[in-house]
Order: sequence, then C-alpha cells, then structure tokens
Amino acid sequence: MKLTRLALGIAPALIGTLTPLALAQSSTATLEEVVVTAARRAESAQDVAVALTALSSQSLEDANVVDISDIGFLAPNVQLQPVSTFPGFATFTMRGIGTGANSIRTLDPTVNVMIDGMVVATQIAGQLDAFDYETVEVLRGPQGIFFGRNSIAGAIQMRTGKPSEDFGGRVKVGAGSQSLVQLEGVVEGSMSSTLRAKLAVQYRSFDGYFEDNNGGTFIPAPNNPLGTEPGTATQKQNEQDSIFIKPTITWQPSDSFDLTVYGQYFEDDGGSGSTQAYVEPSAAPSTMFRLYGYTPPTDQFEVNHDLVGKSDTEIEQLVVEANWSVGNGVLTSVTGWRDLTFSSSSDIDGTPFLLIHFPDNEEEASQFSQEIRYAADISDRLDFIIGGFYLDAEQGVIERREFSGLTAGRDHFDFNYIQSDWTQDVKSTALFGNIRWGFTDTLTLNAGIRYSREEKDLNITLLTPCSGPGFSGCSTDKTDLGEEWSNTSPRVALEYRPNDDLMFWGSWTRGFRSGNYNARAPSIAAVGPADPEQADQIEIGMKGDFADGRLRANITGFFTVYDEIQRTTNGEDALGNPLQLLRNAAEAEIPGIEAELTWLPTDRLMLMAGIGWIDPEFKKFTGLNLGAATDQENEALAKELEFERVPDFEYTVTGEYRVPMTDSGDLIFRGQYAWRDGFYTDVTNNELRTIDDYGILDASVRFENEKWRVSLWGRNLTEENYADIISAAFNYQRFGGQARTYGVEVGYRF
Repeated sequence: MKLTRLALGIAPALIGTLTPLALAQSSTATLEEVVVTAARRAESAQDVAVALTALSSQSLEDANVVDISDIGFLAPNVQLQPVSTFPGFATFTMRGIGTGANSIRTLDPTVNVMIDGMVVATQIAGQLDAFDYETVEVLRGPQGIFFGRNSIAGAIQMRTGKPSEDFGGRVKVGAGSQSLVQLEGVVEGSMSSTLRAKLAVQYRSFDGYFEDNNGGTFIPAPNNPLGTEPGTATQKQNEQDSIFIKPTITWQPSDSFDLTVYGQYFEDDGGSGSTQAYVEPSAAPSTMFRLYGYTPPTDQFEVNHDLVGKSDTEIEQLVVEANWSVGNGVLTSVTGWRDLTFSSSSDIDGTPFLLIHFPDNEEEASQFSQEIRYAADISDRLDFIIGGFYLDAEQGVIERREFSGLTAGRDHFDFNYIQSDWTQDVKSTALFGNIRWGFTDTLTLNAGIRYSREEKDLNITLLTPCSGPGFSGCSTDKTDLGEEWSNTSPRVALEYRPNDDLMFWGSWTRGFRSGNYNARAPSIAAVGPADPEQADQIEIGMKGDFADGRLRANITGFFTVYDEIQRTTNGEDALGNPLQLLRNAAEAEIPGIEAELTWLPTDRLMLMAGIGWIDPEFKKFTGLNLGAATDQENEALAKELEFERVPDFEYTVTGEYRVPMTDSGDLIFRGQYAWRDGFYTDVTNNELRTIDDYGILDASVRFENEKWRVSLWGRNLTEENYADIISAAFNYQRFGGQARTYGVEVGYRF
C-alpha cells in the first residue's frame, strides 16, 4: 500500500516535469551549478557521491527562505521543525533519525549544523536565520568522516561568501502582514591589495502569528465559581525583534596563503512559543474544563494565556579559516568560538489559569573547536584528506517549572515550584582520513575512516520541588557524573561515471551518536547515561544531467540499520508531575527513496520536484507500557509503533515562469507546494496526538534586473491548519504551525 502511494505521488510530479520536454525550444539555457564542500573540497554538487541538496544564495532568496526551518521543505526526507515548547529549539530529523519531540538540553543533536566550517554543539536557539549565506548544503544520511562531531543522521553546512575585490553591495526593505518589517544591507570591497572586507546587517521585526485577546468561553466551575474571564493581559505571541550583524574579512598576502575571519552577532528579544490549548471532542472532559469551566478559542491563531512569555537570545561567534598551499595540497585550519545566552518564560498549559508554567529559564552555552586537515593530490587519479578535530563545549541551564497544586491534591493556589540546575562539559576529539582512487577512467573508489572519542562531565541538581515561597528553598545538592565513549566509523563508496554528465554510486557508511545524560530524570540513577547510538547505512544513487544540461535527475535509495536507539518516554513523578525518561530502547531498520528533479523545458519555464518516501520499522522496542499484561506483550505491541514526527511520504513541487520585459528586466512568477503525510508526535502513537496530512502553498511574483528586485510574496496561501507537536497535560495543547502571511520586498544592488 505504501509503495502504491509512493508511485501515485511521484507520477504526477514526473508527468508534470517531463511532459514539457516535447515543447522544449532550442536554446543555450542550462541548470545552475552549485559549488559545495561536502567532501572538504570545492566541487560541483553533481560530482559528489553523496545524497545532498545544494542551495545557492539565489535559490534561498527565490524561495523566500527566512530561517533553517524553511530549508526543510526544500530537501526530501528532512524535517527541520522546532520542538516549539521552547522557541527556536532545534529537533531536526533526517531519514527518520532524530531526537523526537523533546527539548532535553543534555541530548546531542542527530543532525550536525555547520556554520562557516564550525559545528554547532547545542540545539538551543538552533532555528538559525538564513541571512547572507552563499550556499547551504543539506547532506542526508550518516556523515561518518568529515563533519566535526560524527553525525548519525545528516549535516547542514551554511557558508558565508568571502568578500569581493570589487566595491559593491545591496540593500533590501521589506514589509508584510503581522506588522513585518525587514531591513538588510551588505557592503563589500577591497581595503588594500591584500585585504578585503564585507559587512552584512539585518533587522527584522514581526508580531508573530498568534494573538491573545482574552478569548474563549467561561461557565461557573469549582475553581472559577463565577465563570468570569480572569482579566489577564492581552498580548502578541511568538513575536520577533532581532538584529543580525555579520562582518567578514579576508587577508591574502600571497597566492599560497589566505585567512578569512567570519564574525556573527545575533540578538532577538522575542516572545514565547505559543501554546494553543484546545478541546479534543473524542476525549473525556479535561481538567481545564471540569475545574475551570473554560473552553478556549477555536481559531488556531488566537490564544488566551495568563503568563506573558518571552525568549531572549544573544549569540556571538567567530570562525577563523586559514589555507596554505603546501606541496601538492592545501593545509586548512578552522578555529571556531561561539557563546550563547538564552532566557525564556512560557505558558505551557495555554489557558488564562496557572496550570503549568515554565518561568524564567536561564541558559548559557559556549564552545571552542579546532579542525586541521590536509588535502592533496598524489596523481591525476589519486588524492587524500587527513585531519584532526577537537571540541570543548560547556553548557549551563537552570530549568524552572510552576505547577498547579492540583497535581498534589491540594488547593489550586498552593503551587508546586520545581527547579533543576546543572552544567555539562563535553570534549570531543577525532582523527579522520579519506583516500580517493580512480583506478580506471570510469571507476573511483572512496575509502575513509574516522576515530572519535567523546567525554562528558555532568554536575547536576535534579529537577525537584522547592520548599518556597516561590523558587526559594530549592535543592543545592550536586552530583558529579562522567563517562567516556569511543567509536570507529568507516565509509566505502564506489563511483561509476560513464560520461561527464552521469554518475552512479554505491556506499556503506557508519554513523555514531554519543551517549547522553538526561538532565530531567527523576533520580540520579535515571540520569544515565544512555549508551551511544549507531547507524549503518547502505546507499545507492544516481546523479545525471541530460538534454544538453536542461534536465537534472538525482535519485537515491537507502537502507539503514539503526541500533541502540535512544528514546525519550513520558512518565510522572511521585507528585504526578510530568517527566521524561531516556533509555536505549530500540533497534530499527529504515528503507527509503529520494528523488530531486529539475527541468528547463523552455528558456522561460523551470520545474522542480523533490520527493521522499521512508518506511521505518522497529525490530525491537523495550521499556514501554502500552497496557498489555506482560512485558513480552508490551514489546510485541511496541515493535508495531511508527516513528514519531516522521512522515512516510512527502514532496515539494515548484514552478517558475519568466517573462522578459524588453530591456528593463524580467517578470518571474513562482509557485511552491509542499506536502507532508500525517505523523504521530509522541513515541506511543497516541491517536489524539496525531498531525494530519497537510500541504503548504507559497507563491510570489517578482521583477528583477541587474540592479533592482521587487517581490510580492505569500506563504501558506490556503491557510492550512497544522502543528509541529501535540501534548497533553491538564488539557490538549498544540505547538507550532504558521498562518497565511504576505508581503513585499524591494532590493537594490550597487
């Protein structure tokens, strides 16, 4: 059945893409070549034997990409949505491998994000802005050789362009719905014969999708005898007010040496993740209704909260890349430093009564990394890369929870105040190498290996009740924990190139994810750590350009054996407060298919399709209580569960039509439709916590020439109602989603 749906989904995209071939006109138009560094060498994306989606700065602008979550709709079998309970917290998934719908800070990401060659060590504030990047590469599958810490699911590389020698720049002004205002400016050029510089600045202000108008209905109930609206503050939700500054300096004193400094400063004084409380008709009346008589608004984007939330983020980072030409190769050093502070307050229950609040959570994270590698050619057919990597990342978090006293059977106004305080230090070291040998004109062997060692030290005060009043009298008991792990991850790939425009490859890659502690565990014994995960993936792929460079087809099939899966399950402590448990719970097999197609049937028309299908299957799953009488029966039921937050089938189709306007420029019409199958948002596949199938329609029309670009755009034009996750605590809550938005941008290059 799933294969039939796959065929039915791919067929319209193929027909819509291939049919215009018969109408193709003779011309010299060809598809864009994007230079990537997926194998730590600058080369065309079509020449790399890795499944990847390569996006140029032009592609990002044409698709109206705002942040990294938008990129997830442009690459198959990739989900880059936030967890949403904490704004901007990244829980990325590729090819079925992710961290699930949780925001435990001590967990390593499954998808590495690289900014200008530096790996980002934490998922806090991971929904990165996509401003002023020359290329973004989305590499799917385990990246066992080249990418900072070994990545078990995939990697995203975001690279800032180096300054130009010629003086120039651009400015852009944008405005839109929800009081959107966006201002951008970039200026670059030579400062001397050896020094070039660029400064890019973006300001963005946005009221957010959600609004609190004290809506909903109230009837008399035990904890609200008069049935009155509590009179809480009205407010906007998930708003943004940010400044992003990116200075870049390149020094090149000779042809054999260059040094580039990439700087970033980001500050956002924003709102909280907007909890959408709602009534689930098929469920029993919730605590929200039984004790407070409250029914929330039915509009997805109207809420009623009693806590004015916030999320304040500040990020400073510096990356220094140096390249020396030595012998037949290049010696590269990449030094990175990043410092982050984040504070947030969130109304998790989403009602005008205090049921669950996460007030005044404070977080800090800093990291230093160093990578040195040498890439050289031994002959025309033989080259190699060797290198080493070191990361020292520190993180400190104070998590606070405020619960209604109902959870302890006490009066509503007798609240529980709960707090944890912990710091974690992570040290990661690695040695890696890869050799590429073209033993014939058409056959090339890639063989690489990486040795990784991870060390984690955790100093923790558990998430435990405070004696009060408020967040006073909280525990100060500290426990020191530490563990080390090591792993050897190989990769072997064979490439076959019958001609310059066509490549086939097959590969086997091992991915590794470190062991992890659970900072939200109810006891020291439950903190862990969980053992490391391992994924072995076989991949068979094809990349080809056809029809004189007017048709591009990249197709990949993969099969992953995923062992020692770390899964987070929900439970309750002795007081009935929700908690999260982490364990090595499962083993699974994951088959999948991906296709990316681009066609220029005429000089004016471009059609694109990205299609992904995946069918994960648990082979073992322990530790879940699914209501059966015995552990064996529970395990048998658990094996039938589906992966959380992983749609089986997805596709994105895009069309652009260009109309020349004599000598003044071109008018371009663009439409994009992204479909995602429905999925469960919790590990136990609760039907009441399911996201239904949804499709997002975006469109734009723009005028552009060498100097000017004027664009009118709209997103989610059909107002598709969807969310990222659903939770249940006192009532049902939805998190995430986007409203219909629209706006206009005017840009000028000089």
